[in-house]
Amino acid sequence: MSSRIMGFIEKSNKVLLFFAAIFVIILVGRDVLRDIMRKDYSPPTVQVIKSDDAQAIEQKAKLEKQYLGLIKDVHIFEITSDRVVQDQPYSSSAESIVISSSFGLSENAVNVMFTKIGEQRKLLFEKNALIVEFSPSRDKQTQYEKILSKNVYLVAKYDSNNDGFLKRNDKKELLVSEYDGTNLMSVMADIKGYEVVDNDIVLIYAASDLDTLYFIFNIKTGELQKLDTAW
Repeated sequence: MSSRIMGFIEKSNKVLLFFAAIFVIILVGRDVLRDIMRKDYSPPTVQVIKSDDAQAIEQKAKLEKQYLGLIKDVHIFEITSDRVVQDQPYSSSAESIVISSSFGLSENAVNVMFTKIGEQRKLLFEKNALIVEFSPSRDKQTQYEKILSKNVYLVAKYDSNNDGFLKRNDKKELLVSEYDGTNLMSVMADIKGYEVVDNDIVLIYAASDLDTLYFIFNIKTGELQKLDTAW
């Protein structure tokens, strides 16, 4: 009896070792396969280059146009770039075009182009800047979207933290324009972000040394008011 038990235990151990080995092989194989299949991704960046440096080493921005969508009679394109040369106007050289159908901006969008059939195109900015967020105008309210009588933009124009790139953590400015990009106007500078909270009502939040400050901007009337949120 004891020899049978010992034989059973020995066979059981072999079976357990076999399954353990299979388990280890699967784990190791999964990690190896993951390393092979993994494509390291880092979001596109927009490098800031001084004009003198750009001229000295012939820095050229890699520009692309991408179709975003249609507002009324205006077709809208985003312009993306891997770098922005300080104080250099937009250049139309070295562009390729990609077709999309969404108003979601790329992470390296630096300008917006508006064009109507039979009319000359219009650029939002004379000099490229990082467009952090874009809320296009819309005249119908849905479950998830409010009415906006103007386009709203959150833009980082300067490398405020001096890291050599335009990023979301640089100082940002809120701007609005008509649906076709005309009458661009600055609402408030040095802010953290914004949120559309009601029809034509935008909540703006800005950082101070002690607290976050909140403001309400009425797009229709142009009125900007500070909310009292002191402790």
